[in-house]
Amino acid sequence: MQTNLCFEVGETNGRPGFPFTDAEYEALADSVLTPENRFRAAALGGNNCFLTGAGGTGKSTQLRAFIAECPRRVSVTAPTGVAALNVGGMTIHRFCGMLIGPAPGQSNEEYFAQLQRDPRRSILGGFNRVRRCEVLVIDEVSMLPGRQLEFVEFLFRRLRGRDEPFGGCQVIATGDFLQLPPVRTAETEPYDWGFQAPAWAAANFRTFLLEKVRRQDEAAFVRALADFRVGRVWGDSARILQSRVRSNPPATMPRLFTHNVQVDKWNGFQLSELAGEETVSHAQQSGPELQREFLTRNLLTPASLHLKPGALVMFTVNKNEPGRAEPLFVNGQIGTVVDVEPGTVVVESKTGGVIRVERFTWRYAQDDPESATFSQFPLRLAWAMTIHKAQGLTLDSAYLDIRAAREPGQAYVAVSRVRSLAGLNFKEWFKGVHVSPEAIEFYRQIEN
Repeated sequence: MQTNLCFEVGETNGRPGFPFTDAEYEALADSVLTPENRFRAAALGGNNCFLTGAGGTGKSTQLRAFIAECPRRVSVTAPTGVAALNVGGMTIHRFCGMLIGPAPGQSNEEYFAQLQRDPRRSILGGFNRVRRCEVLVIDEVSMLPGRQLEFVEFLFRRLRGRDEPFGGCQVIATGDFLQLPPVRTAETEPYDWGFQAPAWAAANFRTFLLEKVRRQDEAAFVRALADFRVGRVWGDSARILQSRVRSNPPATMPRLFTHNVQVDKWNGFQLSELAGEETVSHAQQSGPELQREFLTRNLLTPASLHLKPGALVMFTVNKNEPGRAEPLFVNGQIGTVVDVEPGTVVVESKTGGVIRVERFTWRYAQDDPESATFSQFPLRLAWAMTIHKAQGLTLDSAYLDIRAAREPGQAYVAVSRVRSLAGLNFKEWFKGVHVSPEAIEFYRQIEN
């Protein structure tokens, strides 16, 4: 039975806008012992929280629920453009006005002074957002390098004039350190994990580990995924996964690759095999050039969308209609193009319904009507995509080529996208799975 928590806004525990005292929140959390409800109680109580768990455990769902219930303004950020657009926020760099962050060997004070001398409006706007911020969300925190987290924490203290961690701002971090890691500039460098930074310890996060997998419901598959996540691919787990090697999958099955060149080659080939005339829809864009470039580079939807009747496509946003109980379509849903008309693409979904898809408009900054916009049909060719672009999606079936997956967690991200064992298909059996021993040790300490 699902328990719903209902909170009324009050002014207790010394923090305006928080309903209960810390002791009252503790009692409430203990009365409903699920990690989900404990997280919501702690987060709504003003605590710094880290919400984590394996793929498909509902981290995004819990984050959205917290944002909807929080009595204060929540600023949502993520380390990369793709992740930021997925959660309807902005990159942490743009939010803070920190540009690319300190150079190697550069101190926080030196870089802050450099930013202060820079006349760009984006820096001043970021500084003002930091001063006004009430609750900072950092989604997909595993991809944020520790050095940059350090500067964010320093910047909040410096701009807000307070000595508490993050200048007294509440911080909600979400993500899984056993999925995609921070970007490195060289393969010889160690990964700069955020949990190793002094700022992480200073934040004193209350950690909530979601353990109930909701994306998959087959017990054997769930166990195999749990082992795969930490690099244990032997015994029953190996036998279950190895049984899913397939040499000739259906051509219409989505494929996940490690590199864009593989994706473009396969999508282009499949489109060329279809009879009929190819239609190219170009995105309608407005606003500052750098912002337009950001949207073009990071959206799942391409600026030039090549389509034909019969093309396999994926929806790239969620679309609801008034009075309709179920969404018209959701991000990651697969369909087939029936026709391309002026202003509309007709798509038949796998469930058999026919959907008339109109253009959708993305905006660089939701709170800035002068920022760049990108208007395009919310579709992309779905014969193939990269593993990075697939993060956050749920797929009914997929054909995976993870032999070239070299980053810790990259192969796990691909495998955990698939809803069922029957829908999981490997091109070839892989020689090994890359995992981070530091991340494994971090979770071992959490679980103990």
